[in-house]
Amino acid sequence: MIVNVIRVIKQRLERIWRFLRAYSQHLPLALSYVLAMPCVVTTLQGRLRGREERFTVLYAGRRKNDTYLLNLMFEDYVELEKVNSTLLTFTPHLHRMAAAADVVIVDIGWPYHGLVNRRGEYLEIPDWIRMTIELPPVWEDVVRNFRQTTRNNDLRLIRRNGYRAGFTTERAAVETFYDTMYLPFVTHKHASGSIVASRRQVLRQASKGQLLQVLRGDEVIVAGVICASDDILYFLWMGIAPAHLDSPPEGAISALYLFGIRYAFDNQCTTVDFTGTRAFLGDGAFRFKRKWGAMVEDTFSPSSILLRPQPGSGKGARFCERLPSLARRSGRLEAMFVSVDKPADGATVARLKKEYGCNGLEYINLIGISDKNATRSLLIDADGCQSRLIDSSLDRFTENYIARPSNIAPATDAVVSTGIAVSGPE
Repeated sequence: MIVNVIRVIKQRLERIWRFLRAYSQHLPLALSYVLAMPCVVTTLQGRLRGREERFTVLYAGRRKNDTYLLNLMFEDYVELEKVNSTLLTFTPHLHRMAAAADVVIVDIGWPYHGLVNRRGEYLEIPDWIRMTIELPPVWEDVVRNFRQTTRNNDLRLIRRNGYRAGFTTERAAVETFYDTMYLPFVTHKHASGSIVASRRQVLRQASKGQLLQVLRGDEVIVAGVICASDDILYFLWMGIAPAHLDSPPEGAISALYLFGIRYAFDNQCTTVDFTGTRAFLGDGAFRFKRKWGAMVEDTFSPSSILLRPQPGSGKGARFCERLPSLARRSGRLEAMFVSVDKPADGATVARLKKEYGCNGLEYINLIGISDKNATRSLLIDADGCQSRLIDSSLDRFTENYIARPSNIAPATDAVVSTGIAVSGPE
């Protein structure tokens, strides 16, 4: 118990330190993240991506992640009710409007989310996580740690298209990258939800590191700023040539990652840091970085997005099924999956581990909805992966989704083996 408390405190302090370090060069932005008081409480109704039925979501927050969340959740939506409030006055509106929602999301950020969730009524999802890869001393071992699909497909596309790496620190090249590649890419891809680095910041970091260019012939297709510090190579910003912004050539972005990893290896770096990544497991950046053998670390941001499905709501359960995520629990990261209409068994856990598993995950949790009144928790041995299969009634789904699995009574003391080999890069 004491060891767990110490680990949680240590990790929280590390996240705060990394947050302050990341924003130390532009303190006003950091202060705005902490001190901004305006808060909105709004009821949204729309068609969830991949679903035909419409869902009602209550969002309460300071709009730090709302653009990303809306794009992640909805194909289309309408706003049913909106209340402009503050951090000091939003909770009465939250409680009044929550009953009509299938899911409640609270996005007020650090350090305030802990006050809202002090009773453990919400699932705590990091707003950002860190993804890194450790570099073995032999290049063949680095490649061996890539996912099998990466080795079979991405590396082949890079060779077939004849991509090559170029490196420069020339100010004119970096300015061109910033104006014509980085800014259009980040605003096109992330719209108003993006945090745009300043020209000064990009120029400064590029002068300390390199502008890595992926060329095909003499044309720069994609580029990114990389910078090494203390044996760690950081992937900072990337951009795509205007002619390819809507449809990057096959393998071009993979080439940027491969050449950056190779640069780190050749310069005796021990770690490649892909920096911030969203903690939703269907997020494209998460899946792409995982292809290179990246592990997850809860050391990027102290803020959490709080999520609570409506108790007894089938739509609430299907919402969680559609949006699997990482959960922050006792200083650890756990993957959360829900199965409403499909089988929830050891074979399913093994498949999820193969598709989403990576180093740094403490557990993979799969909650299956059943007609039984009792809740059972089984420890699944998916060839060495710590996984839990939780059998829950719909009435108790919210409780079991949010509660730490250690608080759920186990069905048996035995470990159930799937008999399916899924360890290692697939």
